[in-house]
Amino acid sequence: MTRYITRFAPSPTGNLHIGSARTALINYIFQSQHPGSKLYLRIEDTDKIRSTEAFKKNIISGLKWLGIKWDNDPQIQSLNIRRHIEVAKHLLKIKKAYKCICTKDQLEERRKKINTGEIDSKKICISCESNNNVQSLEKGYVIRIKIPTTGKEILKDVIQGQVEVNNAEIDDFVLVRIDNTPTYMLSVVVDDHDLGVNFIIRGDDHLNNYFRQKFIYQHMNWAIPQYAHIPLIHGEDGTKLSKRHGAVNVIDLKNDGYLPSAIINNLILLGWSPKNQENEVVEISDIISQFEIKNLSKSASIFNYTKLDFFNNYFLRIESNIKLFEEYCRSNSKLKEFLDLDKEKLFRVFSVYKKDISKYIEIINIADIYFSKNFSKNYDENFQDDFNKVYSNFLELIININKWEYDIINLEIKEFIKKNNIKFPVLGKPVRYLLTNNYNGPSITDIFMILGKSVSIERLKRYKI
Repeated sequence: MTRYITRFAPSPTGNLHIGSARTALINYIFQSQHPGSKLYLRIEDTDKIRSTEAFKKNIISGLKWLGIKWDNDPQIQSLNIRRHIEVAKHLLKIKKAYKCICTKDQLEERRKKINTGEIDSKKICISCESNNNVQSLEKGYVIRIKIPTTGKEILKDVIQGQVEVNNAEIDDFVLVRIDNTPTYMLSVVVDDHDLGVNFIIRGDDHLNNYFRQKFIYQHMNWAIPQYAHIPLIHGEDGTKLSKRHGAVNVIDLKNDGYLPSAIINNLILLGWSPKNQENEVVEISDIISQFEIKNLSKSASIFNYTKLDFFNNYFLRIESNIKLFEEYCRSNSKLKEFLDLDKEKLFRVFSVYKKDISKYIEIINIADIYFSKNFSKNYDENFQDDFNKVYSNFLELIININKWEYDIINLEIKEFIKKNNIKFPVLGKPVRYLLTNNYNGPSITDIFMILGKSVSIERLKRYKI
């Protein structure tokens, strides 16, 4: 069986984006499907101005939280700059690259003529390669790779299929800047080769990079990896997913109370669906056993927060995930306060309301009603006469319940309604309002069980007919 080496290589110039998390997830799934294969993590931090340690920590913690594992101490790209420069100098030595001293103005003028169609060639420098004086310089130059002017390149992409580009369309791009720092285009190829990467899964915004990067492999006589360029994900307006569509930082989703299983479920269904599946809920183990990367759609998919909420509601309701709720509570200052005050009450609140919430953070406002020490009814309207006539007797009934148990309370309420010949809403809605300041919500029996007898009675007594 083929042993694949894959990699996920984010830049610490921002937080772990949900789109990048999808790329990491697909790499992880693919590696997990092939025994003996590896997934390596590389932090591409050569952009020293925008890269930060905080972003690096965010990326690593986000991946760990999602359960995405890798097989190396994260490779730090900036530590390999000497190696990148070494390769560039070797390309110079074997005449597969050349020195260039074109000024910004010269390049801009040439670029304008290319854009207007005044000249056909995409080559941005046309004089330095043949200038012996330039090629003899010791400093003050950039290094450009040599690209053939004729022929075409063909990529047989696992997802995108066969893609062709004429060499005349490819510029002699820069490998090393004038300050002797390597460009991304050089660094990524050198690092991938040195890691032994033979299968690259990345976003299709890098598709055109293949037709440049392959020449580094080719000039160095290195094996060229297989490629799978996955389509990007968009917001519901069809544009690239960004903050304006909602939370896109994985850690923000964690802080809101989304579960890794829900995020993974949502992400993997963007452009792929399991066979013979009655519903859309799928666990990571089933994804690994069924996923085929070649069946991933070529087209961009829409990230839908409503769908994410649906999956999250499903997973947070699973009884075995209650430990995840407790972990979340301990990480949230307000919920930790409730947890320390009365863990059982907080868990009762969650148990009753979990079917109605999409993420853990929504429990804060709900729990606040039950933990409030200064609760007071909002007198925004009068209750019906039918309720006022029976209220005193109902309060007396509640006071006299000795065993504060769900079935007993529920039975007493039902018998009271039957005895007084009233419909449930006549009693239930006002009582719910007196207890929670809301006419809508769970059954009043559930509310009684959450509050406990003394608090329930205290709140009911505040209503004077």
